[in-house]
Amino acid sequence: MPAAAWDFPGHRIVGAIADLILLQHYPTTQQRLSELLEKRDGSTIERRSLSQIAVFPDCAKRGNVPFCGRPPSDEEKAYADRNRHHDKFHFTDVPLQQPTYRPGSAGTEDIDVVQMIASAVDQLRGKHPPAKPDVNLTDAEAVWLLAHLVGDIHQPLHVGAKYFDKACQTSVDPNIAGTPPTFGIGDVVAMTMGGNLILLAPAPPAVPPIANLHLYWDGVAVLRAMQAAGSAHSEQDFAKLLATAPPSGWETGGSVETWAAQWASEIMPLAVEAHERLTIRKGAKPSPFTFTGGCPWETTLDPAYGDWARAQARVQLAKAGFRLAALFKAIFQP
Repeated sequence: MPAAAWDFPGHRIVGAIADLILLQHYPTTQQRLSELLEKRDGSTIERRSLSQIAVFPDCAKRGNVPFCGRPPSDEEKAYADRNRHHDKFHFTDVPLQQPTYRPGSAGTEDIDVVQMIASAVDQLRGKHPPAKPDVNLTDAEAVWLLAHLVGDIHQPLHVGAKYFDKACQTSVDPNIAGTPPTFGIGDVVAMTMGGNLILLAPAPPAVPPIANLHLYWDGVAVLRAMQAAGSAHSEQDFAKLLATAPPSGWETGGSVETWAAQWASEIMPLAVEAHERLTIRKGAKPSPFTFTGGCPWETTLDPAYGDWARAQARVQLAKAGFRLAALFKAIFQP
C-alpha cells in the first residue's frame, strides 16, 4: 500500500498549482477554501493554502514520521481516529489487463481513491453522500482529502497494479484467475502492492535511487522532473512554471461526481506502460507481508526509463493541479 503518492514535494506542487489558478481566476472559491482551512488559536487565525494542507492525509498515517518529518498534529490524529481505514483512501489496484476503472472489480474498494474523491465532492456540495463504515470527515478534512487524492490518482501506480500467479512468474488478471470477493488475491494470486513489492535492483556496483518502483514514481520521477526544469530546489518555482501552461487534455467533461472515475480510467494506459517498459522478475527475498501472496519481484531501470518517467511525472503533476482547481471551482462556483 502506497506511502505517499508523488511524495511530499509532488503533493505540495499540485496544491500550489491549484492555489495559483484559484487566486488568479476564481478568488471567490479561493476565499471559501481559505475559510474552511483556517486554524484558530484563541484570537490568532492561521490561513492555510492547498499546498500546505495537501500533505496532511499522509502525515496522519501511522509510522509516517520519516516521510512527513514530524509527528502527526492534533488535527491529523483526530482525523485518523475517526477514519480508521484512512490509509485505504489513497489508491486503487486495478489490474493492468483492465482498460477502465470498474467499481466492485478486483483491486477496487468502497473507500478507494476514486470512491473517496466522489464522496468528498458530494459532502462539500451538501449532497450527503451515502454513509461508509468508519468514514467521518469534517468539511475541512474533505478539502484535505481532495487536495491530496487528486494528486494520488494522477500517479499511475496508485491506480494500476500488476498481479501474478501463485508461483509469482506469470502475470494474471484476478478478475479471471480468482472469484469475488477476494478474487484469490493473497491465495492463488500474488499482488505487487502497486509496485511496492517490485524492488529496484541495478547492476553492481550501482545502488538503487530508492527501494521500489512505487516509491520511484512517488519521489524520484518528480525530483528529476524538477531538475530537468531547472527548479530542483524550489517547489513553488516549479509549480509556477507548470501553472503557466495548461497541459493538453486536462479538462474533464460530465458531472463532477464522475471525474475521479474518468481520471482513473485515463491513467490506466500509463500504468500499463510503466510496467511494460521493464523486465520484472521474481526476486530472492521473501515478502514482508503474508497477505500479498508471499513474493517480491525485482527490476532494473535504464536511463531511458528515467527520462520517460520524469516527462510523464511533469505532465501528470500539471494535470492534477489544473484539475484540482477546476474541481473546487465546480464545487463552490457551479
